[in-house]
Amino acid sequence: MLPRLSVIIPCRNALDTLPRAVASALALPIDRFEVIVVDDGSTDGTGAWLAELAARDPRVVPLRRDAEHGVSAARNAGIVAARAPVLGFLDADDVWYAGAIGSRLEWHEAHPETVLSFSDYMTLLPDGALQPRHRASWPRFSRFVDGRSGMLPLGTAAFSLLVGENPVCTSSVLASRAAVQAAGGFDPGLRQAEDWDLWIRLARQRAVAASTTVELLHADWPGSLSHDVVGRIGGIREVVRRHRAEAWRRSPRAALAALCLLEQAEAELARHTGHLGQAFLHSMGAAACHPSVEMARGVARAALTAAGLMVRPGQWAA
Repeated sequence: MLPRLSVIIPCRNALDTLPRAVASALALPIDRFEVIVVDDGSTDGTGAWLAELAARDPRVVPLRRDAEHGVSAARNAGIVAARAPVLGFLDADDVWYAGAIGSRLEWHEAHPETVLSFSDYMTLLPDGALQPRHRASWPRFSRFVDGRSGMLPLGTAAFSLLVGENPVCTSSVLASRAAVQAAGGFDPGLRQAEDWDLWIRLARQRAVAASTTVELLHADWPGSLSHDVVGRIGGIREVVRRHRAEAWRRSPRAALAALCLLEQAEAELARHTGHLGQAFLHSMGAAACHPSVEMARGVARAALTAAGLMVRPGQWAA
């Protein structure tokens, strides 16, 4: 009998965190699932560990790649190998909470038009502190939720909500395998933001839903890709470039939100590289795209920093 869910975990030299991620997947409160672990050319003994685990637990399906091809290519290899109609994505340093995923899998099975769902999450910071999702970072999505709870279909707003900002943590995602394959999977040409790009492409197709339940512990380590400022801003630039024309046609407000996100990212990069005047100009651009008290404060901070009256770029508190 085919599995109901295929969990895909890409990894490379992550043996210090991978066992916890895999254990959280194997503890899912559902029947008939597989955990596909794609080893992207690890040299830390991951292959041997996976082979031993798979010998003991047939739900584990190890895929070995002899050289590093990147996280997008690794996920795509897992998608090709997957046998279930619904995919779950989990990174090697993240952990699903006990009881996660089950009710959302039932939602996908009862609503086959749903191509993508995601959940709320907690972030594990380098100092060990737990931090709720930054709702202020996703103002449009937070206004959509508006205090509601449970599974929330995004309806006709799916594309505009996801193109204007990215509230989706990849390790919280369940997605239709057929829809992901039809969309072309993850783009290996994107250094970062490849997940955001895929979510937007999926939102073009059919239904998207969000769960307000916290199902994931997401790790934020100093060496993670999220701390690669140059790569992250480059990814945002490319995703906005790809989808801005359709965003303007569908929802000019969402297009402005995407441009605001890009200007904020460019301001961050300028601060990171010490170009404080450029950071101020990009902060002005963000405020022009999305006028608000918060944006005005950001412009004021950028102006004071450029004038040498606030913290140095390396000390900037976003």
